[in-house]
Amino acid sequence: MGGAGANEAEDAERRDFALPVELAFLQRHGLSPSGLSAAATRATRNGTSPLREAYALRLIDEDRYYRAFAAELALPFCENAFALAAGGEYEAVLRAGIAPGASSQTGHYRFILAPQEAGLRRMIEAGPRARDDVAVTTPRRFAKALRLANASDVALHAANLDEAGLVRDSARLKASRGQKIAAGVAVAAAALGGVLAPLEAFFTLALLLCPVFLGLILLRLAASIEPEAEDLWRTQRWRLDDARLPVYTVAIPLYREEAVLDQMLRGLAALDYPAAKLDIRLLIEADDDGMRAALARLRLPAHVTVAVMPPGQPRTKPRALNLALREARGTLFTIFDAEDIPDPQQLRLAAARFQRAPAELACLQARLVIDHAEEGLLPALFALEYASLFEVLNPGLLTAGLPIMLGGTSNHFRTQALRAVGGWDAWNVTEDADLGLRLVRAGYRMGDLPSDTREEAPVSIKAWLRQRSRWIKGYMQTAMTHSRAPLTLLREAGPAATITFTSLIIGTIVTALGFPIFALATIAAYWEGSVFSPPTPFVTLTSAFATTVWLLGAVALFAPPAVGAIRRRDPGLLLLLPILPLYYGLVSIAAWMAFYEFFARRFAWNKTEHGLARRRQAPGASEEPRSGAAIRPPPAPAAARY
Repeated sequence: MGGAGANEAEDAERRDFALPVELAFLQRHGLSPSGLSAAATRATRNGTSPLREAYALRLIDEDRYYRAFAAELALPFCENAFALAAGGEYEAVLRAGIAPGASSQTGHYRFILAPQEAGLRRMIEAGPRARDDVAVTTPRRFAKALRLANASDVALHAANLDEAGLVRDSARLKASRGQKIAAGVAVAAAALGGVLAPLEAFFTLALLLCPVFLGLILLRLAASIEPEAEDLWRTQRWRLDDARLPVYTVAIPLYREEAVLDQMLRGLAALDYPAAKLDIRLLIEADDDGMRAALARLRLPAHVTVAVMPPGQPRTKPRALNLALREARGTLFTIFDAEDIPDPQQLRLAAARFQRAPAELACLQARLVIDHAEEGLLPALFALEYASLFEVLNPGLLTAGLPIMLGGTSNHFRTQALRAVGGWDAWNVTEDADLGLRLVRAGYRMGDLPSDTREEAPVSIKAWLRQRSRWIKGYMQTAMTHSRAPLTLLREAGPAATITFTSLIIGTIVTALGFPIFALATIAAYWEGSVFSPPTPFVTLTSAFATTVWLLGAVALFAPPAVGAIRRRDPGLLLLLPILPLYYGLVSIAAWMAFYEFFARRFAWNKTEHGLARRRQAPGASEEPRSGAAIRPPPAPAAARY
């Protein structure tokens, strides 16, 4: 009997020795050696953390693991009754997982530990410590306490109000002296001309703006005739094996999104990406009690973190994204909106594309698709507009090496490039347009990602106008930010990118604002006969040039949507082409709303309510998630675990 017991002990020691140190001790806490060996084998094969593979295999959850770790070190375990001292380098403290404790209601700990990776292994190898002034907690609780302890610093950093932010151009800065002078001269000249010679003033204004209109028109026409790229990325030859995939951070800003929470979580669970290499961050505001309560009822896996933004201004999506960027573990970073349903292979495709591309490729824009066009005329027109933008304009411009205005969601980045340009401008309400240009100015470039993300379009005109006015207000902010030093912009971005930016941003703004003015003026000129019988040679020349631009503009208005509908294999959208001018009339109304808000409520975020569409196809809820990243509601008694 004694010999058999000795042999069993030796076998246990050998198993213990063969396993990674961060898993081996779990045998003494009731976990099976076979399961732990499977996690270790997967970690070796995939180049991942053994502990994260144990999480992915659901051998143990984060809470139970760190309780076992605390017992192994003979240290107390902290659940909620602890606080951290403020100070230190935030990112370094978060990575190290060790910080000085602060006083709490239940006592005082000198240090709180939540080590990961190498630090975790070193502490286990060092053996028991048996101290009552050092305690262990989970990484999620540690990160939450660290944010609370440094709430002021976190809020300032996220709002670009740190020292680096103060010297960077931002939408929060007022117009420069040069911009004010130029605007004043333009307004005075327009007012004087309108009084002294209204007809000549109008035609002069039209002539001055024609280059901007022409630039936008030529870009749209050139993109429309650009041949569709061969879609090699939809084959399986691009796939990387799991060992070559990098850690991927997925940031999802949420504000009052309870209506789409279940849909969002099913979409995340369906992602075809190793759970051990996922770093999903759900970003919520401190006063969003509904979202906090809804998320608290879920048992979230270790790779999903809920980050509560500390109170502060501005209340914008990019402010939340800056916190996610600061805490991100991944070498790649992407954003999804709450209502998004991304293609399950989108992360794999982006990772493969980045691996095959040079380092200057910093951003990939996936293709956004409205998936409930049959719900009404407005969603259908929105679907046609998206087909134009994401099937024609963006791919065409990117193929030519020109910048685009990013879509705000399903943007995939190299995390290092994002940090190099300082993240997002928290004060810009169309932060994606600004970020794309700043990447180009820093020497990076963007690419197309032929992978769909299904989106929800507003189903009411009121909601549509609020959303579109926010977008155009952000374009105005971006135009003001990057035109403060035009020569610097030209030197950093180059002539082609600068002209493209001017045409896309300023052309969109001026076209939308000027639509009713030029329409009414044209009708008036036609009524009085000056269109066909110009009174002066100058008006003749200007009228001929404006007519040419108008004709080209009409072609540019219809060509990209038509090509986009064909490429999306949705010919039903072609029936909507005749009413596109009415749709762009709505864009003009939104532009004038944006113009008012630019001066009255510049940083106000017009929240788009989601979950109102009735005909969206939900992500495959019946399928078992390929990544093993299931996010499930807990049984009733376990609701308070998180």
